[in-house]
Amino acid sequence: MRALTGNAPHKRPLAATLRAALDATKEANERLHQALVALLPDVPVETTQASAAEPVKTPPARGPPLKPGPLTTAELAADLGITQGTIRRRLCDTGSYFGVVPMKLASGRLLWPADSLQQLTRSADAKAAS
Repeated sequence: MRALTGNAPHKRPLAATLRAALDATKEANERLHQALVALLPDVPVETTQASAAEPVKTPPARGPPLKPGPLTTAELAADLGITQGTIRRRLCDTGSYFGVVPMKLASGRLLWPADSLQQLTRSADAKAAS
């Protein structure tokens, strides 16, 4: 974005609007920060800023499922960080998803065992070790 230089009359209202928006954003961020600090008084606050050029990546969830019982295909795919189509394609091609076989409901939906993630990570760890 080019700087607003010069004294052109049409630039003054734009500059004033941008300054007002900037001030409002700073105030809103300060209020949000104060509210969060009030909610979490025992947590030490670290002031680090991520680089704007570097997007923050969240790793896929691993470990036990958040809910007890079988997983849907959507939940399994989200936990593995892949699409549902990837799971369904492998299931159609091989009859399982890397050794994990789902239960098929009368409605056609698939329910995967609650320990599917553990089975898949166990098999991946075993392959990596050999």
